[in-house]
Amino acid sequence: MKRVLVSLAVLALMATAGLAEQWLDTDVEGLVENAPDKEDFPDDSAVFLKMQEMVEIAEDGSVVTTRNRLIKVLTLRGRERYSNQSFLYNTELSALSLVKGVTVRKTGRLVEVEGDAVNDVTPAFLKDASMYANVLEKVISFPVAGPGSTMELQLRENHEPAVDGSYSGIEHMGAEDPVFDASFTIQYPEGALAPSSVGYMGDMGTTTIMEVVERGKISYSVHNVPALVAEEHMPPATELYPTVVYSSYTSWEQPAAFFAGEFFPHVETGGEIASRVAALTQGLSSSEDKAQALFLDVATEVRNVHMPLGLGGYTPNDAGQVLENKYADTRDKAVLFISMLRAAGIDAYPALVRGLPDARFTESVPTLKQFTRILVALPDGDSYRFLDPFLDDVSYGFLRWGRGNTALVVRDDGSGELVQIPGFRASENLALKNMVVTIDGDGSAEIRGSCELEGYFDRKARRDLKDATPSEKQKLFDSAASVVSAGATSTGHSHSDLTDLTEPVRVVQDVRATELAVPQGDMMIVHLPPFPHSFASMGIYPALAERRYAFEFPCEFRSEIELHLSLPDGYEVAWLPDDVMLVTPVAVFQLTCESHEDSHTVVWKRSIVVNERSISRENYGKFKENYDTLVSPKNRLILLKRA
Repeated sequence: MKRVLVSLAVLALMATAGLAEQWLDTDVEGLVENAPDKEDFPDDSAVFLKMQEMVEIAEDGSVVTTRNRLIKVLTLRGRERYSNQSFLYNTELSALSLVKGVTVRKTGRLVEVEGDAVNDVTPAFLKDASMYANVLEKVISFPVAGPGSTMELQLRENHEPAVDGSYSGIEHMGAEDPVFDASFTIQYPEGALAPSSVGYMGDMGTTTIMEVVERGKISYSVHNVPALVAEEHMPPATELYPTVVYSSYTSWEQPAAFFAGEFFPHVETGGEIASRVAALTQGLSSSEDKAQALFLDVATEVRNVHMPLGLGGYTPNDAGQVLENKYADTRDKAVLFISMLRAAGIDAYPALVRGLPDARFTESVPTLKQFTRILVALPDGDSYRFLDPFLDDVSYGFLRWGRGNTALVVRDDGSGELVQIPGFRASENLALKNMVVTIDGDGSAEIRGSCELEGYFDRKARRDLKDATPSEKQKLFDSAASVVSAGATSTGHSHSDLTDLTEPVRVVQDVRATELAVPQGDMMIVHLPPFPHSFASMGIYPALAERRYAFEFPCEFRSEIELHLSLPDGYEVAWLPDDVMLVTPVAVFQLTCESHEDSHTVVWKRSIVVNERSISRENYGKFKENYDTLVSPKNRLILLKRA
């Protein structure tokens, strides 16, 4: 029966005029006929029978990009994942059209995507941001794409020639499900200089990406790419997929000059910009004080629009218009902040970076496509100090994005400089926690927990608390109390001014726990309570025994907790946890527990210092073993006995 149904599908495809308008050297009918079934891939929702892309550059610099997909759906999850496919594009720079969209059902019936199933909509992240109306999302809904069906998609995007005639891009050749065969071709005018390009495999398996260079054409292909299996705390997919980076530029000076021509004409230092700067810096004498005042204004008073750099082009709006509109993407925040700094007499330049920490950077292929956001670079001796005006929820001066990255700093004269931004030191992301626990003879306890937070932890706390209403905040503290002990209640809380980005975050909470300790005859069992608030902890743990990919924290960090336990009258210590000290280049784990008879207290301290945020598969096993040793339940247990 399977062969009959497949044959019907092939006949239906063959009967369709222009079956493979954009496919190159591809037997679409054969791929459909020999497509696997669910029993062949029991763990996957679909398979990509073919993934083919081509970039064709014309003599005038215009570019046509064709994208072809042939996807066999295996499960209902596959239908949900692929039946509605969306693509972002810039209407001012390109035109994106559907060439072909069909679903071939298991029965062989071919159903075309109809006109009302193709829609251009405003992306959700651009809601209420009409200044970026040129960016749209084309949504294509495939009909009846149930398990056993095959979807064929052909897209064509026509790009206007770049101002400087350049072309470049980054192409990923992988997916959440297996890819049998993927190819990417760059076709450029014969006689023109071949673009620089690099293809690398990522971390998806043992297959390799193949390169073939011909006259006027460079092709990359990869076969049998495994599925990208979701794994907690894994690297971003873009760092794992087989990838090609290409560019017609021959040096970094060329994209720097292009960007300078797009960016600096929109820097303004007069008019409303000058008036606002004068008001914000009145009475301030030092450049640092002025820079801080201007940063806080741009960061907190201009709403963030999270659009990746390049999607809307590289030309910002005029700084005055951004100031008037009070919302901005990464280009517009940078042009406004630089304008205000210069109006205050402070040198500043745009610095293009990848948003991901320690992101892969291919220096041999100069292209702006490698960058996703813009920081602001202030000259600082022989180097630069970097500020990100998007950071409206963390202490001033902290740099979250771009750490460990290579930045392209662009100057007014069109010159550019590649600058390495240092990665995090663990001490920059600091959580210092303290708990004072006073136990009564019946096992109840009064607890005060407090914390001082910096960097990543500072940002977590502000995001939880800064904009919460009084009732929302009360619910959060009530919920936190229940973390300490079953039935525990919050009896009070306070925190620093979270809207003040010049003041570190401090949070204090008082808790009454009626059943913290358990008296048993002459003994009392004390389970040391956890710190009540998740924002003061990394909240990421090495749970899996083995991993396919590296285990990644958001950043390097140091987390410390010190707990002072006041013993109830008539009790003394019977047993304490042993000290622990585990040191590796990746992380340092330490635990100490001391009894102080003179003060009738126990002091328990635990520290975790992670010096490398990305733990390789090779180092993961030892890291998990050390982590599990430190957080073992016995290390939070104290036994008391009657004196």
